[in-house]
Amino acid sequence: MRTWLGFFLVLLSLACHAQQDSLIWSDEFNGSGVPDTTWSYDLGTNNGWGNSEIELYTSSTQNVRQDSGKLIVEARKQGYTWTSARIKTQKRFNFTYGKIVFSARLPVGSGTWPALWLLGESITSSGWPACGEIDVMENAGKNPRSVRSSLHTISSSGNTVNTNAIMVNNTTTQFHEYQAVWTPEKIQFSVDGILFYTYNPATKTNSNWPFKKPFFIIINLAMGGTFGSDPKYETNGLKNGVDPALNLARMELDYVRVYKLVYPASVEDPPSGDGSLNKQLFAPNPSSGKINLLFPLRHPGQGIIYNMMGVDVFRFQINPDKTDIDISFLPKGIYLLAITSGGEKRTQKLILQ
Repeated sequence: MRTWLGFFLVLLSLACHAQQDSLIWSDEFNGSGVPDTTWSYDLGTNNGWGNSEIELYTSSTQNVRQDSGKLIVEARKQGYTWTSARIKTQKRFNFTYGKIVFSARLPVGSGTWPALWLLGESITSSGWPACGEIDVMENAGKNPRSVRSSLHTISSSGNTVNTNAIMVNNTTTQFHEYQAVWTPEKIQFSVDGILFYTYNPATKTNSNWPFKKPFFIIINLAMGGTFGSDPKYETNGLKNGVDPALNLARMELDYVRVYKLVYPASVEDPPSGDGSLNKQLFAPNPSSGKINLLFPLRHPGQGIIYNMMGVDVFRFQINPDKTDIDISFLPKGIYLLAITSGGEKRTQKLILQ
């Protein structure tokens, strides 16, 4: 019979899940000048890259470079022409399944279209959309708070139907983490640990699930196009709507990290019984949005709530006079609450309904 102490260790393992995931590749952009040789370039206009974009992609350090621990991607207006950059790890680094995290600050300006995404290595043999596409983050500067994640497959290659958006504050002034967790069963998207979209076809076919082969990484800053163009600035029926006062748009990345997922042991409800270690840490559970801590606090401490992917989604300070916690802003689901106080750490499963 599994003891509460054993269950505690299982939960503690889950609380450390984010740290257990094994980093298999990253670029921290600590160099200077041109990007690391893991990256190559897409160049030119390629007839608008299939999206009526208006920029000319270059390999110039004016458009893409490392500087002060950041990757800088800049679109620049030169006369009537916009130049920008699109870099990729094609044939240099790819992966199948895992977690990818981009830390980025997005550009300012209506008409910009920054994107952080993955494309199937099979594009050279099977073409698009059969190769599959995972858009971890797309943003149109005309709606700076709206961040979108999407999937493209044979079954959804026209209008983007497998997609969802989340509203994020300060996208152009602060760095946020844009993340995708990709497993054989599903792909989940989050911003700063907040899950907002899951793609999980009930029956997976080659038409709707090309996501079982290696994918490579792309970072680009487009201008105009079917997604980025601002209609009020368009001319001659083209998707060229960019604020005429805009001459430069800048996206910055702090890092890109790819992890192999390491799954913790399964989580079960604690056994019933007496004994001090069986005492509930909070009530009610399940909760409709507020909990009251029952942990006997003698010292100030910290609470951390993790989602079932092991992502830290909420941190809060606790003290003996403050034991009621509002968690109504979190999506409904199953979480882990870890409480540390006076050198003692306890954890318990939390159900939000």
